[in-house]
Amino acid sequence: MINHHIPSDILMSYAAGTTTPAVSLVIATHLTLCRKCREEYAKYEELGGHYVQNVEEVKVDSNTINSILDKIDSNASIDDESTEHDKDHFSNIPRVLQKYLPSGKSLTHSWKKTFSGFKYFNINIGDSSSVVKMLSIPPGKKLPHHSHEATEYTLVLEGGFSDEQGRYDFGDIAVVGENHSHTPVADSKEGCVCLVVYEGNLKFKGLLGPVLNYLKI
Repeated sequence: MINHHIPSDILMSYAAGTTTPAVSLVIATHLTLCRKCREEYAKYEELGGHYVQNVEEVKVDSNTINSILDKIDSNASIDDESTEHDKDHFSNIPRVLQKYLPSGKSLTHSWKKTFSGFKYFNINIGDSSSVVKMLSIPPGKKLPHHSHEATEYTLVLEGGFSDEQGRYDFGDIAVVGENHSHTPVADSKEGCVCLVVYEGNLKFKGLLGPVLNYLKI
């Protein structure tokens, strides 16, 4: 059961088409897993449609219309995914995200390795303003205590983790603002695989903080 959802103001921005490509990706992935957020998103879309139908018409030239349609086509790959999964791929990874991941014997088979058994895979969706990555945390391991330069989104896709705000399991999304810091700890049995999106850099604390901050992980 999913207990942590997308805040309403962010979901409304997504429905209005004003979220960045990186944030749109993590929201679209969560929506394929979460019925509650899908239903709320549908209400915002319906509200937007009602507004468009009743707004006063404004004449625009054909070049403007073609430009708008081109932008819609370029973003359609994120927004038009169903809740179905690719049977030949990882069963718990929605298709909207699968196409960005390499194939392998396991979800993390070809990811890069880092300290203490952590693995990660950087995702490039053409949004230079944000960091988008898949992160695998071994069972019982914790990330160094850190805060953020901007909002961080973490969507759990395997296992789970806990931090100062609570427990996050499959499908849960943690939205942490720049004024908050935390120390995520992976599930002691399954570990955690998650999709992480954030702008700027993480700001690590503690003994290794200066080193990790210098490396700009």
